[in-house]
Amino acid sequence: MSVHDLTEVQLEREQLALLTMIGTQQAADPDGQWPMWDWVEYKAKSLGMADPRGVLKSLPRVGASGSVGLSYGFTTAVPRILTEDTRIKLTVAAAWALDEVRYFLGEPFLQVLHHMIALWRNTPRSPNEVTQVSLKSEDLQRALPQMDSRIIRMVPDTCLEEPFWSGSSGRAQDGSWSMDVPQRVMLYEHATDLRGYVSETCRQVHRVLQEAGREFTGGEPAPVPSPDAVLHLRASRTALLMWLWHQKQQRSPSEPMPNVMDVLSDDDLSVDQGVRFTEIEIDRASAYLEQHGLIRGGGRVDEMAGPVLAEITAVGEDCVEGYHGDVGAYIRRGDNGPVTFHIATNNGNIAANGTGVTQNAVAPAAFDPAQILATAGLIQQLTPALTPDAGEQQALLTQVTELQTAAEAPAPDRAVVRRIADGVFSTISGLAHSPDVQRLALEAVEQGIQDL
Repeated sequence: MSVHDLTEVQLEREQLALLTMIGTQQAADPDGQWPMWDWVEYKAKSLGMADPRGVLKSLPRVGASGSVGLSYGFTTAVPRILTEDTRIKLTVAAAWALDEVRYFLGEPFLQVLHHMIALWRNTPRSPNEVTQVSLKSEDLQRALPQMDSRIIRMVPDTCLEEPFWSGSSGRAQDGSWSMDVPQRVMLYEHATDLRGYVSETCRQVHRVLQEAGREFTGGEPAPVPSPDAVLHLRASRTALLMWLWHQKQQRSPSEPMPNVMDVLSDDDLSVDQGVRFTEIEIDRASAYLEQHGLIRGGGRVDEMAGPVLAEITAVGEDCVEGYHGDVGAYIRRGDNGPVTFHIATNNGNIAANGTGVTQNAVAPAAFDPAQILATAGLIQQLTPALTPDAGEQQALLTQVTELQTAAEAPAPDRAVVRRIADGVFSTISGLAHSPDVQRLALEAVEQGIQDL
């Protein structure tokens, strides 16, 4: 549910119960870990909540209502496909709504915020170089000796979950950390309490979204870029399949099949590269998905190529849950070509086609593609405000689509994702039409690739 200001919202009983459950568990965890959805759902149902997933989805948000795009709510944005190991995190806004969360999240955050404001204001500046203001955990502990060291360890993670706070940060093996203090903290100079902070954050979300949709020269809206035809076609199939997956989770078996054209009313799934799908494109996607057994039709009309009423099949669910809805990747999964082994440093004998071979591999730590996808979604939303030039918009959107495709691969290649993300960063760096939006976009990319 989209709202204007989170401080004006009256949460329902089940919404409050779910947030309280998440917050109290995180407060009790020795390492401050937010609970996984598997635990949250089990715990909520054991306490009599019939549909915890629906309650989570019903929580109000300011800005984008889906899992991509700039928004702010009582929880961080939840991925489209909520898996058992998804960690559900509360934002500082939840501390305004819940007394239980105020002590260990809201009040400490305000203290850190105003310490940062003072630090940014009082740091000496040089006339000949840019001054980078930073904060270290040991300095914060000395400045706020009464604050629990466990809460101080969590400060960077808490800040980075808030809009407009993305920036560089680093953590040592002993748990100490350092993080940049952005100039943006001065927006909250007069936010002396939680309500003031949350309201100001909501205002900033609206400001950026309004700037992103602002009309440019001569009162004319920014030109709508022409989408890449092949990528747009693939996106229409994924969008319809994802939408039907969500419909199956929300509908009872006795309800009639949904009309495929209703996907066009979903603002999060019906737009690709800044362009909304047409009924013809959805019809063709419906026909294609049915042909490959990903959906099952339950009603047709003569002038349409695919079924007008449809539901996702078990095969389609496998595609969504195992391949993030990438229809092409799912269909190609059985195309097994020759296997090539790339062997780096070798200190022993290699037996081709032999038996009794022991292989030892060192693999880099996995990264979370959801962070990259969230970043890509935000950049797509900000593109019209980054530049009024249609050609520059199209070039950036094409790069972002490549980044999404690379991140959504069944086994994302870290090097490829990083290379494309660096290209997106470089492109945004050259778009100086709106410095505030440019800075937000650059910081979002930096945050998205911090684990690569």
